[in-house]
Amino acid sequence: MSDRLNINDAYSILELKPGASPTQVKQAYRKLVKIWHPDRFSKAHQKQEAEEKIKQINEAYDKLKSHLPSSADPPTQTTHTTQTKQTNIYTSRSNAELFYNWGAENAKQGRYQEALADFTHAIRLNPNYIDAYKYRGFICSQLGYEFRASSDLNKAAQIEARLKNKQTHSASPSSRSSKTSRRKSKLRSLLERFLHWIKRLAGF
Repeated sequence: MSDRLNINDAYSILELKPGASPTQVKQAYRKLVKIWHPDRFSKAHQKQEAEEKIKQINEAYDKLKSHLPSSADPPTQTTHTTQTKQTNIYTSRSNAELFYNWGAENAKQGRYQEALADFTHAIRLNPNYIDAYKYRGFICSQLGYEFRASSDLNKAAQIEARLKNKQTHSASPSSRSSKTSRRKSKLRSLLERFLHWIKRLAGF
């Protein structure tokens, strides 16, 4: 979708002037993601508007990331090296795993809102990213968003169960429903184990 976005529109969405540096693009992106994160809104229509806005911000960011290498500064040796490093970072960080790693790093530094944005982006790129749901659930619980924490941990448990189901070739529908009811009864202990796992991972 970002291919259809005009480069000037991309700068405009990120509230930047054309020709902004890679650092400015990154800072603008992170600032806007924080402002428009759906978790900050309580009403359904506001959340929907925020999700649309985040979608636009992500498209604009992706467009500028792909554009940045071709608009590099004239080559002095240091500038060229720095530009190459930045380009590599931007290219690879469109990858869900790297957004997850970035979120984990922010969480360890206590930057919870930034960590939430990173985990959300990782989940958007990979909707079945179990660890991202677990870690985001833990961060939500640290911030007091209990409903969101429970929702994320439930989602992680569901995906995990679905994957296990696929691995153990599906049995008959009746045995599948009995497995589902057993999973529900074990959900509380699963959530506790997830929280324990995340705490260990984050060094709490």
